[in-house]
Order: sequence, then structure tokens, then C-alpha cells
Amino acid sequence: MSRFRKQIPESHGEFISLGAVGWVHKVNGRIALKSPREDNCDEFAHENKMYEIFGSHFPCPDLSHSFLRVPTGNFLALYTGGTLEERLRGHQNRSEGPGGGIIMEVKQKESISLVERWIMELSNAAAWLESLGYVHNDIRPPNLLLDAHDHLKLADFDSVQEIGTPAEGSAAPWARVLGPEAGEECGSFGVNGARYEQFAIGSVLYLMTRGYEPYDDGTIDPENAPVVVDLLQRMEFPPLGEARLDTIIEKCWKGRFNSLTDLAAETKLLPGAIDLPRATAFEEKYCSQIRKECEQLVENGILDED
Repeated sequence: MSRFRKQIPESHGEFISLGAVGWVHKVNGRIALKSPREDNCDEFAHENKMYEIFGSHFPCPDLSHSFLRVPTGNFLALYTGGTLEERLRGHQNRSEGPGGGIIMEVKQKESISLVERWIMELSNAAAWLESLGYVHNDIRPPNLLLDAHDHLKLADFDSVQEIGTPAEGSAAPWARVLGPEAGEECGSFGVNGARYEQFAIGSVLYLMTRGYEPYDDGTIDPENAPVVVDLLQRMEFPPLGEARLDTIIEKCWKGRFNSLTDLAAETKLLPGAIDLPRATAFEEKYCSQIRKECEQLVENGILDED
């Protein structure tokens, strides 16, 4: 029987966050350590496997980077900007209550140029996975990290699936139960592929441009999730304007991009994607240096039980 760890490991460094699969600690200014909450965790092993696959290809600068993986630890690059969810939630005033309360005010929005770069980086990451035959399958604000220069990194790969497999779905508004337009797939999430992924990307872009999630403007009780599920299934989306980013949102929600590569190509033409500095992948010399540092950390017992 697998053992579930309830206590935060103290030997791993400064505690950063807790997810469904593992703890994340800051080891130093370069390295974060993710470790499983449960012995023999299949999801943790799956994520390590995906990073092994990623490492056999030319790196994508828009994915979080793993320096070293062992059965009980994944040594990742530390991104100090937090998650997109934390960033945008910090701009909101919300009432107290179930489901995170009701949004009262968006105090600040990110610049359009930065949003344009972010959506290009997210779309490029998804397209890179698509080129390998995979979908992320869990694109949500908590799984999008920001580095010290405000570059966006797609992270958390424990849910990655092969393109063409049945989609298990996610909570609204990051996934949509298909309606009558999908024929025999009506009532399901369909299959993993461009249609499924671009819907989540469209909802993330809506959040980036408005400062709140679709239908999170206070008109629907946060606890009344089935209403949102029904609205999305009927393709009754929040109103959009004529701006270029809104056009991309609409196309994503309606599945009009034939591939994620097509979506990435369109976002690369956005002014912010062109004018702002582009992220670059770590150089191999640096990765090799940090990998050796991580190996020394393992040898010194950082993953030993407290």
C-alpha cells in the first residue's frame, strides 16, 4: 500500500507550494525541488517520464525546465514570478465566501503587449507538445509560471496524454463538454487534440485580457458550476469585442484552429510577441553545471526522510 505524506518535508528547502501530486520547495536561487506526496505515485512518475522525452528533443523555451529527475524528486528551474493565477488574483478585490468569493473589482490589468507575448508563449508551448504527439491536458492558470522577466512557462506535465486518446476533461471554464455540433461525441470532452487544448487557451486569454475567468464577473454564484458547464456546452460564451485578441479567443472557443501550430503561428504575429524580448532556452553548459549541482544535493541527502 502506498504511503501518503501529510507533513511538509523540512529537508527539501523553503516550501513554495502544494499540488495534487507533490510538494515544491525552493532549494536556492536556481533550483526548485518537486517531490511526491505519495510513495510510488504514478502521476509523479509520468511527469518524470515526460521530462525525459522532452530532454531528447531540441528544448522549447516556453516550457518549465527539469535539470534532473530521480524516482523521489524532480529538480526544476526556479521561476520567481509565481503562477499566472497568483499574479492575476493579486489584481482582484473579492468578497469572502465559498468558491473564492465573488469578484468585486479588478484593480489593475496587465498591458496588452505583455498579454500578447504571454499568449504567444503559451500557444508555442502547446504547439511544441503537439509536434511530439502530445497534449498538456491541464492548461490552467495555476500551471502557468512566470520567470523574473515575465516570460510565461507551461508547467506540470503529470496529465499529458497522447493526441487522439479520449479526453478526460477538466473543470469549466478550462474544458468544455461538447454539444450537438459534435455529433456522436456530444456529452463528452471528445478526444485529446487541438480542439480540446485551444479551448483552454482561449479561456486563459480571456482571463488575461479581463482580469477574471469567463463567467467569474459576479453574475453567477461561484458555487453554481453546473450553470457554467451548461452555458459552455450550448456555446453561450461571454460577450467579446472586435479586438484582435478577442478574435483569437472566439476562434479557440469554437475550435476553428485546425492545429495548435496554426494557433501559435497567429499569435506570433501579435505586436507584443514581436516587439518584446523573446525567451531563450538554457544553454547546455549551464544545464550540465546545474545538473551536477542537483546530483550533489541528492548525494548529500536532500531527499532523505526527515
